[in-house]
Amino acid sequence: MESFRLPSHPALLGDIAYAAALALFLWLQKLGSRLRAEEDATWWASNGRDVVNGLAVVTLSGAVALQGVAPWLALFFGCTITLALAVIHAFLERRHPEPWKPLVVVAAVIGAPLLLAPRQVAEAAASLLQAAFFP
Repeated sequence: MESFRLPSHPALLGDIAYAAALALFLWLQKLGSRLRAEEDATWWASNGRDVVNGLAVVTLSGAVALQGVAPWLALFFGCTITLALAVIHAFLERRHPEPWKPLVVVAAVIGAPLLLAPRQVAEAAASLLQAAFFP
């Protein structure tokens, strides 16, 4: 399976889209926190958080695909990054007075490899997934 293809647009466009998607994820997590606080008062708040997380997956996956990563692998990265950052955010919310500051740092660290070397990260992830699921 193909894991990476050089995009037809300038690479900077994919990089900007990916950085913007990470920033949007952080903003969506703030919205999700407000919805979590309203869950007892409104019936739709938990569904709203699902929509917020779904939007995060779509934007991150699309941005990763714009970097040249194959769509199947971009979806894997979008889901994995969303899940990892959401879990870390939930952990930080309970233990840190201002969870956004460390979450920004964590998002930068988790997001940096795909920003700096998308081809190498995509090829390594594809090799690992193929070895794990198609021995």
